[in-house]
Amino acid sequence: MRRPLRSFPPLRRSRLVRRLFLLQVVTVLLTVGGLAALGGYGASRLEHDAAGRLTTGIALSLASDPEVVDAVRDGGGLAALSARLQPIAERVRRATTTGFIVVMSPQGIRYSHYNPDEIGLPYQGNIAPALAGRTSTEVYTGTLGPSVRTVTPVLVDGRIAAVVSVGVLQTRISDLALRSLPGIVAAAAAAVLVGSGLAVLLARRLRRQTLGLEPEDITAAYTHHEAVLHAVGEGLLVVDGDGRLVVVNAEARRLLGLPGHDSPDDPAVPGRPLAGLGMDPAVAAVLTSGLRSDLRDRAALAGERVLLVNSRHAGPAAGPGTRVFTLRDRTELAGVLRERDEARDTVAALSGQAHEFGNRMQTVLTLIELGDTADAAKAGTAALDRTRGPAAQVVAAVYDPVLAALLADKAWQAAEQDVILTVTDTCDPGVLPDLRLPFAADDLVSLAGNLVDNAIEVVAGRTGERSVAVALSTPPDDRELRLEVADSGPGVPEDTARELFTFGFSTRATRGGRPRGIGLALVDRIARRLGGSVTVGTRDDGSGAVFTVRLPLPAGSPGDDGNTGPPEDPGAPLHRPGAAVHRPETPATDRG
Repeated sequence: MRRPLRSFPPLRRSRLVRRLFLLQVVTVLLTVGGLAALGGYGASRLEHDAAGRLTTGIALSLASDPEVVDAVRDGGGLAALSARLQPIAERVRRATTTGFIVVMSPQGIRYSHYNPDEIGLPYQGNIAPALAGRTSTEVYTGTLGPSVRTVTPVLVDGRIAAVVSVGVLQTRISDLALRSLPGIVAAAAAAVLVGSGLAVLLARRLRRQTLGLEPEDITAAYTHHEAVLHAVGEGLLVVDGDGRLVVVNAEARRLLGLPGHDSPDDPAVPGRPLAGLGMDPAVAAVLTSGLRSDLRDRAALAGERVLLVNSRHAGPAAGPGTRVFTLRDRTELAGVLRERDEARDTVAALSGQAHEFGNRMQTVLTLIELGDTADAAKAGTAALDRTRGPAAQVVAAVYDPVLAALLADKAWQAAEQDVILTVTDTCDPGVLPDLRLPFAADDLVSLAGNLVDNAIEVVAGRTGERSVAVALSTPPDDRELRLEVADSGPGVPEDTARELFTFGFSTRATRGGRPRGIGLALVDRIARRLGGSVTVGTRDDGSGAVFTVRLPLPAGSPGDDGNTGPPEDPGAPLHRPGAAVHRPETPATDRG
């Protein structure tokens, strides 16, 4: 991730950077020095090998030169042979710039030499290979100093008649090697300058990237960074300007349904595009919009979780376009708010009932004081029935205790808003284990609660009929649970029905700043997760709306064992199924 240079605070001097710089410079010097030494040694070896090839070629040429062969064949004394061979050897020596050329007898007595005073003296060197008929090259220190010399025999009529030795002095070889030294030194100097310059640039870059921190400071910062990421209660995402992931904490993985960081198929690795994480499309769309602008408590649906997404620019130090996303799980908060609203409505209803009950009790007391006990008994009984409210009727109508408790509470809410709530339960007790629906309580509460809340809100405050009907059934031929919630509202247009279960879609205005379009989307997702479906239609008379949830009953439930006979008697039911209708004594406006 690129970072602008001017965005950092003043950097302090760092011992770490200094040490790394010195280490880099020493490494460059040692490397270049070693390479320069190897270059000098290589140049010397090249000249040495070239000298060996030169002396070998000259020696073989002289050994086969007709003038040399004829002089040796003709023979004669030392003076005669020297007079003929010394000029030839010196002519070739000067032409080839060699150190010396010696022609000698098989006994090693010199016929020619660079220094005429050495003629007639024994040759200093090894001529045994030449006397054996071989050509050899060696390094030997003779009268002129160390030299590379080649010795070869001169054959006359198949016999060794003389020996030729050609040498190049080591000083000459060193002089030739020194000609390469300036180039080697120049290359080494250039390498040192380039290496030192790169070391300086690297040190500056390292100092900027580490902010001049020491290793212990970096370790502490990283430790605190990891601790904060894992301890923070919100999901955290950091995305760079190219839309690629930089940081994701464990809570964000949990909320987005991503695998753990140690999973082999983990898509949430740094550098991966945000769109390629495999998230819920609804969350991905919100996060993508947050790359372009700030978000504040934007609601998003991740599976069945309601998340609040916030997006802010990370600041210039993090690089242009870098964004920080925070994710908060609103699912539990939404449940708490719903419970609070329900409790508030219940308290309001109970307050009104208490006031009314007080009036009725005052009436009963007055009738008793007047001696009219018959009317007092009737008034007391009516007050008692009124106090029980709609809950008792709903509880008696529903088998499942979770739904019974939920719908009893909804009955109080409906009564408070002058809405007629009708509940029927025609489920077959033979397919209900322990007279309970074979689904998780949270799923039942979310399905029925959202549909009933939606229906009550639609019809509350309308003129004319204000009714909501809840029906539970288990059709014998379909092996499924059917939950129907019908209302007397304005209904759902056909073009709207296609989008009704889309997250964020609502036909009602937002009230109290709370996001709309969540409840029905959750119902749809829960139903599909359970293998069922949710549809919307109209009542039999073509008015209002009917939401129908179909959930397949799990295999192995009572009555699913293949026995076609009547099911065993489960005992007395907890509630007697039937219609429970609560009609407010006093009469009491769209959908999302």
